[in-house]
Amino acid sequence: MGTIVNGANGAFRGKAGSVIGASWKSINYIKGLYKKSNKPHTEAQLIVQARFKTLMRFLLPINNFLKIGFGQKRADRLTPINYAFQFNQDEAIQGVYPDLTLDYSKIRLADGNYGAGGTVAVAFDAGEITVSWSPENNVVYETKDDDLVYLVCYHPSKDEFMTSPTVPTRQSAGVSFGVPEHLLGDVVHVWYFMADRTKTKICRSSYLGEVMLA
Repeated sequence: MGTIVNGANGAFRGKAGSVIGASWKSINYIKGLYKKSNKPHTEAQLIVQARFKTLMRFLLPINNFLKIGFGQKRADRLTPINYAFQFNQDEAIQGVYPDLTLDYSKIRLADGNYGAGGTVAVAFDAGEITVSWSPENNVVYETKDDDLVYLVCYHPSKDEFMTSPTVPTRQSAGVSFGVPEHLLGDVVHVWYFMADRTKTKICRSSYLGEVMLA
């Protein structure tokens, strides 16, 4: 049974007949009950579903990074992962249905105007991935020594992600971390972005390319 919250002019919440009242991020809305359809999906619907699955399969495991990278974007209307999907779908999803793939070089994990790390490099040696960046601060962007540096590595053939065990700071100028043995012998794709300590000032993520783990 549905209820009216905060009096006769308040929001409707709960189930009443064929509709449900609810709220999300202080937005009140009413939606109809889900009705299962026996009609076969159209090709257009199948394409939309396939595109969603292709990109969301990649985004879901790194949702904690997306919460930072896109956490300031339309927060009153979209969750960070939904914003990330909308932000990336046109550029990152490649191919023609049903053969859809991701162009990893086009994927962004964060977006903002904060100062990044200048010249950034990534390499693999002696079982470790090393990412280095310029530690200097930028007066224009008001960057700080204690800005946080987020790294994401994706191993397509194993469908696994890696990152540094701790979050380094801008002033550290670089970080190295070991690669599990079962991931050796193939390539990973690497991204990075920076944020201030409050995680409210974000720089646009950068794709650092492929790294061969051999």
